[in-house]
Amino acid sequence: DVPGWLKHAPWNGYRFPDLVAPMFLFAMGVAYRISWERRVSKFGLKRTILHFVRRYILLFLFGFIGTLIAERSFDWGILQMLGATGLFALPLMFVPPLYSLIVSLLFLALYQIALDHLGLWRFVAGFDMGGPFATLSWCFVLSFSASLVGAEVEKRTADPWSLFLIGLSTASAGFLSSFLVSLNKHLVSCSYILFSTGLATILFSLTHFLVEVRGFRIGALDALGKNSLSIFILSSVISTFVGEALPHSVPVIYPVLITLCILFGCIALAGAFARQGIYIKL
Repeated sequence: DVPGWLKHAPWNGYRFPDLVAPMFLFAMGVAYRISWERRVSKFGLKRTILHFVRRYILLFLFGFIGTLIAERSFDWGILQMLGATGLFALPLMFVPPLYSLIVSLLFLALYQIALDHLGLWRFVAGFDMGGPFATLSWCFVLSFSASLVGAEVEKRTADPWSLFLIGLSTASAGFLSSFLVSLNKHLVSCSYILFSTGLATILFSLTHFLVEVRGFRIGALDALGKNSLSIFILSSVISTFVGEALPHSVPVIYPVLITLCILFGCIALAGAFARQGIYIKL
């Protein structure tokens, strides 16, 4: 069987896989405001809105159809979460970054209140990524990275040390709040969101330091970055089908080998796209 540390925490708690979805949403948020402002200046507001709406509806549909075919269910997977969060956060682009962050923090607080006092947790617990209501919580991750990180990256004033301290402070806030509200990926609790956002910021600051300050480059990562969303969609759809086909209890070597095959297959495909100058964008 797969070791426990390679699985999501069964309920309360935190394990490495619990960071994967917040990390990708964080990365999506970094590019979110940058893409928004560049497109508005180049194509105008109306075309930019239509582009964003189309992009995140397509992202949602990829996940919805993939889950429906593979699992024969209407579960709310990671692609649905990313698409719904991208759509929900769109109005926040009309306000300054600080206001966007404050509004998303209020959403997070309201969501946690609904979990604790309105019985929302019973509905949320039935979905993989918390379902549609958890979009209120996930929105904080995207807004945080778009407002604090993406805005600084766009202005080319991002300081890795400052980002590291911001990430450390946010992760600490999430850890301390876990004594009141448990870290729970299944409920997308506020402590889980704060802790994950902080860790994602720390990892981003280290990556930014290595790549932008030290000039460290890895060809495979560069290639993946140029088609990150399309490669991620492909890997998610494949993983959904493979996960449904595999028995619930198999030797650990099987999921490890399958994961490596998917990983290196995606790297090879990204490299081929990069060599041919192919960049797939939604």
